Amino acid sequence: MGLPHSDGDQLLVPDLRPLTLWLANATELLNLSQARVQELEQELELEGESWPCPELSKDLEMCDEALGVLDEVIMSTFQQTVYYLTKRLYTTLPSLLEANPFAAPPSPPPCACAEPARAPDAVGPTLRVFEHALELGRGCRAHLLSQTCGYLLFFCNASLFNSLMERGGTLFQWGRAVRLRTTLDLVLDSLSSMGLGDVAAQFFQKLSAASNLLCTPRGCLAKMSWSRLRAEFPALSPAQLHHILSHYQLGGGQAPPPAWSPPPEERDQVTAGDIFESFSDHPPLLLPTRGFLLRPGGGVGAGLMEALNRMRRLLRDLENEELPANQRGLHREPIDP
Repeated sequence: MGLPHSDGDQLLVPDLRPLTLWLANATELLNLSQARVQELEQELELEGESWPCPELSKDLEMCDEALGVLDEVIMSTFQQTVYYLTKRLYTTLPSLLEANPFAAPPSPPPCACAEPARAPDAVGPTLRVFEHALELGRGCRAHLLSQTCGYLLFFCNASLFNSLMERGGTLFQWGRAVRLRTTLDLVLDSLSSMGLGDVAAQFFQKLSAASNLLCTPRGCLAKMSWSRLRAEFPALSPAQLHHILSHYQLGGGQAPPPAWSPPPEERDQVTAGDIFESFSDHPPLLLPTRGFLLRPGGGVGAGLMEALNRMRRLLRDLENEELPANQRGLHREPIDP
């Protein structure tokens, strides 16, 4: 499925690739350092039985400090990566609430060759952000790829749901709800084709429940009781369900049916509950425990050694440029080809 590009889309990957590389490298180094700390702790326990070893204790202390620095680097780079991706999503998500997937697409210009299918213009920019996230993660072998996508999905659900609850109005009509449900299905189907189907369905439970409720046929919805609605849409809190029902437009000036009123034992939850999703309830960052390229005591592959040698040459050349011309190259260390 072809997706339309924009200038912001084209700049997103090159701008974020250095951050993603920092994230991947810091995660590898953290795992390697943790393994070294465990070795030092075991040595310290053995040595401590016979005589104290201040050098070993000092090494262990330095390793602990390095672990703290690496942990901060991982947290910072992950937050920055997610920030720039969600900043882009912030500009693309509003169009999903306004999208009309049933509108006829513009006629393509006459051409002898058939063009690839494109996602609707309102859906494409959002999907493109996820394609970029996957491209960045796979290209840099990032260990936190799934968590990055999970956070983006969390942000999409919370942002769209809060906008829906805040705006209400015509969005709380059956016709508009059908459009929203269809648009959401297009997004979920596309995410599934990217390998994100299960996690997307999990994070979009709240928005899916709201859209399912709103696109229930009005005649059927009017006959449903509060208890049945609570049972069929458990993802919605009492306050959220009551807000939607109170502002739902049945048409013809009809007032909400008495059966939609919450029972006395739930009225406190309705009045005191928040109808919006909190962005602070995002999933925690869990560091990986497997799938690393670097292993303690393991050999260094030819590809990694070549990259390290290129970095050493670059650093040496930068250092030489800062020296006077008559001192350049005097203390050059040999570097394996």
